[in-house]
Amino acid sequence: MTLRTRTLRPLALATLASCLMAGALTNAIAQTTTLGTRGTLSQANAPTTTNPYVNWSTYDRAADYPRSISLPLQYITTSTGDKLSVRVSVPANIWGKQASGKFPVILTQTAYRNGVGQILGTIATGDTTLIIGGKDDYMIRRGYITVAVDAWGTGMSTGETQLIGEAEQQAYGEAVKWVTQQPWFNGNLGLAGTSYLGITSMLTAKQQHPAVKAVFAAVPMGDAYRGVVGVGGLLNAQFLSIWLPLTHGLSVGALNTVEQLLNPKLASTIKLANQQHIDAIDSWYLPTVNNGLAGKVGIATDDGSFWSVRSPIEGANQIKVPTFLVGGTNDIFQRDVPLLYEQVKRNANTKLLVLPGSHVGSIMKLIGGAEGVPKGRYLLLQWFDQYLKGKNTGAASMPNVTQYVQGYGSGSTQRYARATDWPHPQMSAQRMYLREGKLLSAQAPTSTEVAASVKEPTAPVVTISRGNESVKAEVTLNDGSKCSTSYDQWTLGIAGILGGSCYTDANKVETAQKAAIYETPTLTSDLYLNGPIQADVWVTTTHTDAALAVRVDSVSPDGVATPISTGLMSARYRAVDTSRSRYVNGVMIQPWHPFTAASAQAVVPGKPMLVPVEIFPNAALIRAGHKLRVAISASNQAQGVWPLPNQANANGGTTVILNSAEHPSSIVLPVVPANTLN
Repeated sequence: MTLRTRTLRPLALATLASCLMAGALTNAIAQTTTLGTRGTLSQANAPTTTNPYVNWSTYDRAADYPRSISLPLQYITTSTGDKLSVRVSVPANIWGKQASGKFPVILTQTAYRNGVGQILGTIATGDTTLIIGGKDDYMIRRGYITVAVDAWGTGMSTGETQLIGEAEQQAYGEAVKWVTQQPWFNGNLGLAGTSYLGITSMLTAKQQHPAVKAVFAAVPMGDAYRGVVGVGGLLNAQFLSIWLPLTHGLSVGALNTVEQLLNPKLASTIKLANQQHIDAIDSWYLPTVNNGLAGKVGIATDDGSFWSVRSPIEGANQIKVPTFLVGGTNDIFQRDVPLLYEQVKRNANTKLLVLPGSHVGSIMKLIGGAEGVPKGRYLLLQWFDQYLKGKNTGAASMPNVTQYVQGYGSGSTQRYARATDWPHPQMSAQRMYLREGKLLSAQAPTSTEVAASVKEPTAPVVTISRGNESVKAEVTLNDGSKCSTSYDQWTLGIAGILGGSCYTDANKVETAQKAAIYETPTLTSDLYLNGPIQADVWVTTTHTDAALAVRVDSVSPDGVATPISTGLMSARYRAVDTSRSRYVNGVMIQPWHPFTAASAQAVVPGKPMLVPVEIFPNAALIRAGHKLRVAISASNQAQGVWPLPNQANANGGTTVILNSAEHPSSIVLPVVPANTLN
């Protein structure tokens, strides 16, 4: 049973009973439910309890071969007649001759050009470069063959891209089939990669080819709409303005010209691919982005199959092979990686490692290693030695879940908490209320209190245009969110690399946006939060569209507000599908919004409405002596902007945050006993 409601209160016994009948909770003993997907309802989620109290240990072994070499560039011809660029690198003897015999293969499929990965792999021979798709000397010399494919429509592969669309995904399977037909393949195939390569790994794995035996995916996407492009029903123009030109820019121009000179026999195919990628600007890139900005149903909303096809979370429960997942605390896929773990863990040995930082930062942490957690190359070797070579490496007994916990440790020391499952088996839901006097309290209001208000800024300027051969994009933010952890997050961490204290102290963006601030009194004991967060905010507005950005911070005794996580929500799409939402002991803690045209609800000026806001999951320890803060503003343009038809409806509007007995605004926190930390 699916309920799309205008209002949402803490789940009562009658509602709980209806959820039991609907199948949202099939086991009343289960502490939590899963979060549903487009294709699955929320289900009972009895926690995994294996591997308690396990520590990390570094696995390594000597190389089997003295050298690695790369074979000449070649093409896979697909069943549709398209050509996939492929680079194969193999073990070799001291004289550089290819080693004889059959080997397990590690396949990467990239939109960032396999030639770039090849160059980096040649330079960085001491580190695992499979994450970017290229020659990996470390793994090859230990008895693996690496195959790096340019995804259909990207790099030097032919096709007019529809990024991560059906034609591209069909080609993933054809690349697997090609590998299985090679004389050097021993029958055991692993899928690996970071970011886009992690996405292709997950999408390929769910095709269930019997040759695929294991997956190692770092920072892969889960839900393309809810987690990335359409957060809260708005459009993530900041991310698109960086990612689309980057992806397209590596598929056209000078790099292809160089490859034509280096590979004269393949020059005509490379030239064809280059032209098709240029043509894709007008056939796919610009129409898709402009349709999103224009509010077109199916692009700006989650109607139809456009976003579901591109979301690895759909059908992730079909993955039946051991899967190692790596996430980041402020990664662009912060929301998604734990949800992928949740979908796969029932079917196969699955591990979750969440590292600190943004997209780039967490990747660098994986390469370089973290305190107490081995480097990525050792994890990759341990995983694939176990599942592709059949060695007893202890991969099955690695810690199930390892997370960086903000605030855990002292000084520059970083600390990681291990658990048997995610969500944490001892997580409970604690509701705190937004009260007058900037107070965050466990006590609900008993009367009408003085309300706070926030104001919607003017719309940002978003420009997506065509250059001679590439996509050009620019976003000018008008709400102060350029100085926020969200800006660092959605610039892939580039902003953080360039520096700036405004990414680590939320006071600056919250002051710029004149956010409504609510804080607990100074904590007398540590508060450990680990999991998704839900804000249930009652509001009235002066306009016919409104949005809420909700930040959760830890405030130190000297007043520094360290960001923990952020949520963004359009009031128009506030409807909740209760049969797909997550509950803890009957309390909703992660709402699932349909974001379809049919689910849209009118925003009536002056009429109270409840806006449930999903705040992305994270882990933080708020120390005794600190305060927990909730900051609410009317915008977070670094994460999402209004489609053009909604801008005039929202711009300049004032939103009043209600806190009364009848309309008690609150936040539901995922509280874990602090004594569970290692």
